Amino acid sequence: MREHLDINGKVPNLIDHVLEELLCTEMWSEGTLEDQANVIYLKVNGCWFRHFFDCAIVFWRNQDKAPKSYEMQELDSYFKVVDLAHNLDIKGLKIRSFETYSIKGGSEFVFTFENSRSIVFTNINDITVYRT
Repeated sequence: MREHLDINGKVPNLIDHVLEELLCTEMWSEGTLEDQANVIYLKVNGCWFRHFFDCAIVFWRNQDKAPKSYEMQELDSYFKVVDLAHNLDIKGLKIRSFETYSIKGGSEFVFTFENSRSIVFTNINDITVYRT
């Protein structure tokens, strides 16, 4: 059985609301993709939310606007914003459920939509990947 994780921040009410945007930042270092979904951004009811994992803690933060790609020269890294809602054809779908779990070596976050489609974000050793 999976255990629930510690939550830092206020979890937004997403159930039965339409997903307006779903973005993530990919972390590229020295030309190599190091983290497929370093931070996850959702827009629901006109509000932006930032979601990320760190050391078995799930973080939720409000955000004023959509993120932009940026570079961190000191780490020779580039953080590229990717439009997951558009790329995965889930923009405009109603969110039916979302759950966060502790898994071996990390954590997992699952969104399920009105058409039974889902997206799963898995974070192990501070690296986040997603699958549908």
